[in-house]
Amino acid sequence: MVNNGDHRQEPFQEPFQVGAMPLDVATLVSVARSYQPVADLDPRVADAVAASAQWVEEVVTAIEKRESEGHPEDVRALYSINTGFGAAAGRSAFHSAHLTKILSYNLVTSHAAGTGEFFDEETVRAALLIRAQALAQGYSGVRPIIIQKHLDMLNHRVYPAVPMKGSLGASGDLAPLAHMALAIAKPPPGWHGDDLARDSTGASSPANPQYQSGEAFVPTAPGSRRHEGAALHLTTNRLTGEQTLWRRVSGTVALAPIGGQIELRAKEGLALNNGATFSAAVAALTLYDAHRLLDHAEIALAMSLEAMRGFRDPFFPRVHAVRGHQGAGETARRVLRYVAGSTLLDPGDEDVDPVRIPPQDPYSLRCAPQVIGAVRDTLKFVDGFIETELNAATDNPLIFLDLPRSYKTVSCGNFHGEPIALGMDFLGIAITELGSIAERRIFKLTDYHFPTSVQEIEYGLQDFLIAEDAETRGLNSGLMIAQYTAASLVSDCKTLAHPDSVDSIPSSANKEDHVSMSLNAARHAREIVDNIEAVIAIELLCAAQALDLRREQNRAAGTPWRLGNGSAAAFAMIRDAVPYRAIDRAVYPDIRAMIHLLRSGDILRAVRDAVPDGPMSGE
Repeated sequence: MVNNGDHRQEPFQEPFQVGAMPLDVATLVSVARSYQPVADLDPRVADAVAASAQWVEEVVTAIEKRESEGHPEDVRALYSINTGFGAAAGRSAFHSAHLTKILSYNLVTSHAAGTGEFFDEETVRAALLIRAQALAQGYSGVRPIIIQKHLDMLNHRVYPAVPMKGSLGASGDLAPLAHMALAIAKPPPGWHGDDLARDSTGASSPANPQYQSGEAFVPTAPGSRRHEGAALHLTTNRLTGEQTLWRRVSGTVALAPIGGQIELRAKEGLALNNGATFSAAVAALTLYDAHRLLDHAEIALAMSLEAMRGFRDPFFPRVHAVRGHQGAGETARRVLRYVAGSTLLDPGDEDVDPVRIPPQDPYSLRCAPQVIGAVRDTLKFVDGFIETELNAATDNPLIFLDLPRSYKTVSCGNFHGEPIALGMDFLGIAITELGSIAERRIFKLTDYHFPTSVQEIEYGLQDFLIAEDAETRGLNSGLMIAQYTAASLVSDCKTLAHPDSVDSIPSSANKEDHVSMSLNAARHAREIVDNIEAVIAIELLCAAQALDLRREQNRAAGTPWRLGNGSAAAFAMIRDAVPYRAIDRAVYPDIRAMIHLLRSGDILRAVRDAVPDGPMSGE
């Protein structure tokens, strides 16, 4: 399962072996983001892959033989090998090996119809790895060299240019995968300018070679003379913030250093083009980050609970035992460990009566274990969908050499992205809820008052978390607008969280009459996680500011100020990155610093060190 207890990428001991090892989300993230190397194909995997490719080669040879013997009527139509695709499947059967090669290449080039911004490098790297793992299952009829080319691209940081939009999620992510495959594929001899490239008037219509060989990005230096007239692309490493400037070039240029492009054979074009691979790539990266975000949300909750001098009662283990939801119990247990030793919380505990009666905080605190716990249970459910998909054979048709019949190909729907679509829709809804309840705590922190003046002195917080004298109250806005930002992001997520999986638009002359929209679902979930990362970063920022104000209140009252063990570690880490706000200053650098701190995992590591026995996600 996804292991995010410590989110620093562990030093990898050995390269990942495609097809010989199960692929999990953590390994995929390591390869995609930290450039963990991948090993050449294991000989046993290569042999299994070659066996299905050999069957395809034998079929093509038999087709040519029947044609040369003057019996073209005996040639069988084998989908993906010598027929058209989609609604054109089976309309005719091609009789030569040359045409089966052109068929493969035409599929790739005609399906490269994506639009929009380009996927970032980590997503394309994840897609390369997932596609290689799928093909290495040995059911796709591709030669081992096709998979090896994917591995070489990963190890040498070749980055195909793939537009984000244009997939229906069935028959897989056709347009994005075609863009990736086009960078790999070399046109077969005679493809340009021959009779097959003439239109209905007989005029020759050769394609522009600049685009026909696909596109990819290569790193370039700022100020390089090569920039003149070049299409540039900037990416940012999610964990480190390091930026890379890329120049867009043809696939021919990009692949030249690793042996160049490959001429596709029968079946290989469709094998490269089938499966919800980009949906799975975006989903896996998003799922990993959602787990990390959830861990931070529990730390933010603990800090906010102390900042609002809340109650421990809603977190008692017996409370969650009688309802029985695992996630809620886990969240409550963590928060109690994080706040252990705090002098800010109400003294009430399982053996000590609460001071304030009744011991009831606002729902954003009191019900937080139930809400965050449900999100945790949701992510565990989605884990199963995504990690299964990472190791799946998603081609169509699949080749089963042990099938008793001679027709070894089996047409199926493994390319359909429904599991990913449903998983990402569920994840997007859950993470939106995570942000929604966090935004309510942010609001409470910026406007936290009690009914009586005595209680306000003891329990309330200064307006918008800024300490001001009575005569200058209102001169500073404090963190007022940070709450606006959080509210805006949560509202954005409520729209993004509308399920994509319930939509379907028929395509391919209604042959493909139900599609999953899995890539839309994954992209929207990705955006939701990015938004809620900022919301949790803002809550951590506000909670740290509130805890500083509590320290001054306690100092003035002569009472002890001690944070819980986990909260203290998080607070210290935050204050190393963002100073206390005594007067107004620009807020965006602080939010930016907090987002970077959240993505780096430094807060989690500090809390884990301070609370070594505390349960962490991934256990």
